[in-house]
Amino acid sequence: MMNEIVWNNILTVIYLLMWIATFGWYHWKHRYMDGGTAIMTTYIMYIIFSLFTLNDDLFNIMYKPLELFPYIYLYSMLLIALSPTFYHHFHPVKCIEPPPSRLLKPFAIFIILLTFILLPDVVMNFKEGMVRLVTDVDAGEDSYNEQLDEAGEHGSGITNIFAIFFNACYDFTIFVTFYMLTLKKKSFLIIMGLTLSVLLGLMIPIMRGQRGPVIIAILTVWVGYMLFMPYMKKVLVRVVNIIGIVVVMMVAVPITAITMSRFGEKAEGALSFLTWYVGQGNVYFNNYGLDAGGIRYGDRTINLFKRVFFSDTPKNFVERRAKYHNLEIDDDRFTTFVGDFCIDYGPIVAALIFIAFNTWVYSRLRTRGQTLKVHELLLIYFTQCICIQGGMTLFCYSDTGNLRIIVTGLVYAYLCYHEKLLQRFPLKKENPDT
Repeated sequence: MMNEIVWNNILTVIYLLMWIATFGWYHWKHRYMDGGTAIMTTYIMYIIFSLFTLNDDLFNIMYKPLELFPYIYLYSMLLIALSPTFYHHFHPVKCIEPPPSRLLKPFAIFIILLTFILLPDVVMNFKEGMVRLVTDVDAGEDSYNEQLDEAGEHGSGITNIFAIFFNACYDFTIFVTFYMLTLKKKSFLIIMGLTLSVLLGLMIPIMRGQRGPVIIAILTVWVGYMLFMPYMKKVLVRVVNIIGIVVVMMVAVPITAITMSRFGEKAEGALSFLTWYVGQGNVYFNNYGLDAGGIRYGDRTINLFKRVFFSDTPKNFVERRAKYHNLEIDDDRFTTFVGDFCIDYGPIVAALIFIAFNTWVYSRLRTRGQTLKVHELLLIYFTQCICIQGGMTLFCYSDTGNLRIIVTGLVYAYLCYHEKLLQRFPLKKENPDT
């Protein structure tokens, strides 16, 4: 009988080759980079880390033997989730059509105001947070433990309304920031304010000793930039590239400090934990994604929506893990966003949800013309955020993340409604965002 580790490596290499082939096919005819490039690059990287953790003597005993079908299912579901991205890539347009609504500029001003409201608290805690992370070896672990101690109270009530609005709008803030960079007439004051807002979203979780939200924010900025990059001037692209590299290098210092603080003194070292952290999603999905010993009935992916109608819905992950203690795996381990839906609804219903939603998005994208409307691009961006944020971890729009779904849905609905309203009752002189 073939050695288990060898068999696991063979299956994972096959899965890796499937994504490398998909990446090559994606760029074969249309040889330019966009959001799909960013997403598939991360998928390939995660699989490589999966190979590392499968061959790590400390962590390979935590996995069961792998099977071929779960990888095929995972690959198929990710392709479905990426179908709007594929359509956008293979039907390129020349420019983005400005919306007939003035919504985006007032939104930008609103977010900038929220940023300045939150900024004093961030500055006051800078020494206690950021500086301490790189000077005190225990700071990262202490901050992380404090967050865990408070986790049982999350979702119980409103503690900071400004922070709630800021976080709920953060993904859309990134979208608007890069959209502003594509305009012919740019308001550099607004762009600078939005850039500060994006950077603030990176700083806050770092000072709390959290790595996950920082990584997710960086991935979201990356996919947003890659989505809008074909519509930006080359000079501006070079400037954004330089700024991005500088920001990533600056963020890497405290993130490394947090990692070393939490794992560095352990005998196994931080490297083994890093490979397990990044590579576990694919492996745990293969082991448990299609059969976790039960389902959560949407208690994670649509948590806020269920709480409106069902009072017994867990308010946070502490309560949820206690409720579903019978499951073989829960959100204490990564199974990718596909696994999150499978554990919530079962693999058949999850597949139907993916097919229905992405078919609807696909149907909302135009099949003609040389321009792309902002609300169409917003749908593509939303699907890409889901794909890149949850490729390693879980569905990042879960729990209070449902608020970000609401924000995106409201903005999309308003832009569509406003456009149809103007088509029926045209103004004599329209003043679109320019």
